[in-house]
Amino acid sequence: MSNKLLKLKFAIPPRPEVLLRLSTIVEQHDPDIDLVISIIREDPGLYSMVLSTVNAPCFGLRRTITSLSHSVMLLGLPRLFKLIKLALIKSTLRNNISMERFWDTASEVALIIHDLTQKYTDLDPDVAYSIGMLHDSGIPLIMQIDKDYKDILRMANSHSQMELTKIEQERYGIDHFSLGARLVKEWKMPPDIYNTIELQASFPEVIKINKERADDCLMYLALLSVAKDISQSYRHYWRLEKNELIPQAILISIEYIGLCDYDYMDLKEEFLAKLNNA
Repeated sequence: MSNKLLKLKFAIPPRPEVLLRLSTIVEQHDPDIDLVISIIREDPGLYSMVLSTVNAPCFGLRRTITSLSHSVMLLGLPRLFKLIKLALIKSTLRNNISMERFWDTASEVALIIHDLTQKYTDLDPDVAYSIGMLHDSGIPLIMQIDKDYKDILRMANSHSQMELTKIEQERYGIDHFSLGARLVKEWKMPPDIYNTIELQASFPEVIKINKERADDCLMYLALLSVAKDISQSYRHYWRLEKNELIPQAILISIEYIGLCDYDYMDLKEEFLAKLNNA
């Protein structure tokens, strides 16, 4: 398959009709909550996905939510609508390809960055959760059109993120971070989500260059990189050979967050223990 053909085949999945209907209602001055719930109930798959999302541990609900009415009451309609969008994006990306391990890792990163954001910043933990869940959302889009992409990802495991980005740009004319950002932007998610996803292609240089500048997206990016590092360490937890050194890119991130290396090692151990006991 030629590079030109690959570039032409990329298409961002359109927002489904149910999301367009819900958007029209939610954007009204006095939205009809009962109508929102009624529309979601029409789609059993969406209904179960939304309940599964709102019951994620990071949202801190004391008991399992079993009805949408209850979730609206506890979370509020604007917050619930963001989670509906997130559930629909995941559903759309899952349509044509099975990637359970991919989504397990995304969920793990999402939970970690949510907790980090809540603990160390005054930024929106829900935005952080969406960033974590969708940070690699361009990968399923590429896999749907290029059967050889899995081999490229395997090869990239022994190279840097920058090298993978370069390979993707040469092969497809776009990297998976930019492609994922396009998806999130076209689905009308908040700007901080798609901007942070796209900034991954410039990590860690973009933080290093702007380390004295306070910026929400840079902070989300630093938190995301830390969450990914913790998740990766958890995936390799039982390996006999472990690298105890903190990667230089992560040192740049923790400095931006305001942590020292000892703080980070303690923090990492805390999260690894929590993941092992989950």
